[in-house]
Amino acid sequence: MTGVKSLECIAQSRDRNQKIRAVVSDMDGSFLDGKGMVSERNGRAVRRLLQAGIKFVVCTGRSVQEACAPLSAAGISCGMIAMNGAAILDAGGAVKREYVLAREKLGEILKAVEPWRDRLIVQMVTGEGEYIFAEEEIFRHFFRTRIFSGEERSAAQEEALFQAYRRVSREEFLERDRKCFKAVTLSEDTRLIQEIREPLAGVGGVCVAASFPTNWEITHEKASKGAGIEEYARLAGLRLDEIMAFGDGDNDRTMLSLPLGWSVAMGNGGDYLKEAAHVITGANTEDGFAQAVEVLLESRG
Repeated sequence: MTGVKSLECIAQSRDRNQKIRAVVSDMDGSFLDGKGMVSERNGRAVRRLLQAGIKFVVCTGRSVQEACAPLSAAGISCGMIAMNGAAILDAGGAVKREYVLAREKLGEILKAVEPWRDRLIVQMVTGEGEYIFAEEEIFRHFFRTRIFSGEERSAAQEEALFQAYRRVSREEFLERDRKCFKAVTLSEDTRLIQEIREPLAGVGGVCVAASFPTNWEITHEKASKGAGIEEYARLAGLRLDEIMAFGDGDNDRTMLSLPLGWSVAMGNGGDYLKEAAHVITGANTEDGFAQAVEVLLESRG
């Protein structure tokens, strides 16, 4: 790749690269490949970072449990900014900071999308598991085609995955004051998703962002990826210009807009993100994360 925002920018900036003490990456569409796994090359890049004394951190919309699965499979233990900044954990898994949605705020979110309740899936990510409000057929079809796709499973294995999501009524859920980190609205109808953007934005005290065109992720107003990186940096004793960050989606905009050492947009990212970033690397299916990390490390010598 050549041009104003090519990886050549990193290759030619040795002094700037020497300052990097942490690499932070989004997971889906960035660090993970098309199958939602850590490629061999990306895993090797992380090991090289650690050998060079550079921290590796994931910053993801996923819950802690969802984020740990592909990382553990690749033998990676690292710091984590989970659920778009709603929880910050160190490399040992200890929670350093968390922001939860109050029960009253959850009620406001559900009221905002009430006109679409028969067509919309609402997922609540809590400290005791995940809850789903949806018509069962709509829920199963969306998760079968969008969430669980990519590998063969038996009917029993698929059913076990479905049962991990608790189905209760909205009223039952709100009866108890659960520790809820994130609410997610899901639909295959992207026009519907755009319709509910304005009502959700009208709910005060929350951050609304998307990781895919089929969802909105609603978190505490202090829980965004950008705020998460700033808080992680403060806790770890890092300056923002000592951090290199990778992203591809709408919910990565707040972190790539920070005054970082390097902000890197994936080749598969949106144009708005590429405009905000210092550099554009390859797509996640091309190991774009490793491409940029390798250039960084080679430049540092």
